[in-house]
Amino acid sequence: MSDDVATRKLGPGSTAACAADADTLAIDPDGAESVRVHGGDDSPSTQRSAQVPVEPSERFVEQGEIGRGGMGSVHRVFDRAILRTVAEKRLHDAVRMLPGAAARFLEEAQITGQLDHPNIVPVHDIGVDETGAVTSFSMKWVKGKTLKELVAQAHAEQLTGAHIEALLQVFLKLCDAVAFAHSRGVIHRDLKPDNVMVGSHGQVYLMDWGIARLVGGSRPSDLTVDSGALGGRGSPPAERSRSVIGTPAYMAPEQARGKLSEIDERTDVFGLGAILYRILTNRAPHAADSSEQAIEKSLRGEIEPPERVAPGLRLPPGLSRITMKALALEPAQRFPSVDGLKAAVAEFLRGGGWFRTLELRAGTVIVREGDRPDAAYIINSGRCEAYTLAGGRRETLRVMGPGEAFGETSIFADQPRAASVVALDDVEVMEITLDALEQECGQRSWMRTFVTALAERFLDVSRELAELKKPREH
Repeated sequence: MSDDVATRKLGPGSTAACAADADTLAIDPDGAESVRVHGGDDSPSTQRSAQVPVEPSERFVEQGEIGRGGMGSVHRVFDRAILRTVAEKRLHDAVRMLPGAAARFLEEAQITGQLDHPNIVPVHDIGVDETGAVTSFSMKWVKGKTLKELVAQAHAEQLTGAHIEALLQVFLKLCDAVAFAHSRGVIHRDLKPDNVMVGSHGQVYLMDWGIARLVGGSRPSDLTVDSGALGGRGSPPAERSRSVIGTPAYMAPEQARGKLSEIDERTDVFGLGAILYRILTNRAPHAADSSEQAIEKSLRGEIEPPERVAPGLRLPPGLSRITMKALALEPAQRFPSVDGLKAAVAEFLRGGGWFRTLELRAGTVIVREGDRPDAAYIINSGRCEAYTLAGGRRETLRVMGPGEAFGETSIFADQPRAASVVALDDVEVMEITLDALEQECGQRSWMRTFVTALAERFLDVSRELAELKKPREH
């Protein structure tokens, strides 16, 4: 392919035209790997105006390759007619000769182009050669970094609560893109941080719809193309089922089994959970030395909890619980939809996710009178009894239920426990340590000020009461 790339748009009369129905997609793309693009300067002030129309052979000016994948390469190209820089993906010459490859490549462009959403990279045009064969398509050029790069940078700076909250804001926009695709009947099937671009001004784009699949649909290219030949780096070996396609380190178990009938919205819920896992640990859920090993780990559902993978980091237990639920082996145990997962993450951001949740059996003594304090507790479910021992007799102080707290003085004062608390039923309690409270308040300066003021006043009152209880000297 020459440096100046000639293109023409396929019109409505072409057999490759997109579907006219605004609510459905016409084809079921299942393969090509697109590449993330970033870097360079696209300021209008640096571009020279031109007369239009421009001859096709003179319209696009090559500015260099910026990425390469299994099916093609991505180049930065200047459009002399519109006066803008675009990213153009070109099908490899060797790949073009494979059965079904051109159809698969066209389908990637069509499905991406039909998903019109602010967080999905838009496709501009399709390029053909002199014979009419599809050779390229152009899309928005995104200047920024991949989510993978941003996660690596956060971990290099020792991941903090501020990092996590910033990355989760990107994640919520990603959820919007995937939920929109699901509303159109499209499953992405290759969700990973590498496929998420974050622009220089906070724009978020989900890329690489090459192996997306229509719910209940099929494509002509599925019948002719060998996924092992087109998968590129990290592809399953040729002897595996052609339906096993994706990135093994992030792949859902049903995808690793090659069961197309089992792939639905919850497959992408798994992929989003894998991205959360990467945010927390800076590694993929099925990290392995080879694709085959990663696939076997996926099939067995072998995923270590984030806190075990990154023991040196302070990770929010609430977000870890959300992550592991999204990564459940069985789809029925995951969030039923992307909206459900997004709601759980949004709830975490509203507060409380840094506190551990404990499930305790009836009869468990949660705090003991005279012990040094290390945490306070809020009851989520069940009942607890606070009591003291006076002269060997147990004296009940109060019975507490959901929403009530105990041991709160341990957060503010290093004083022995004044009473014991036992679980009357099987209970679930939220454990509040000083460290977790510090993380929870870290990004909310008003809350820190408010809690600190309450703590100081509480301690002042406690000291005054202690003084009043002392025997008076006559």
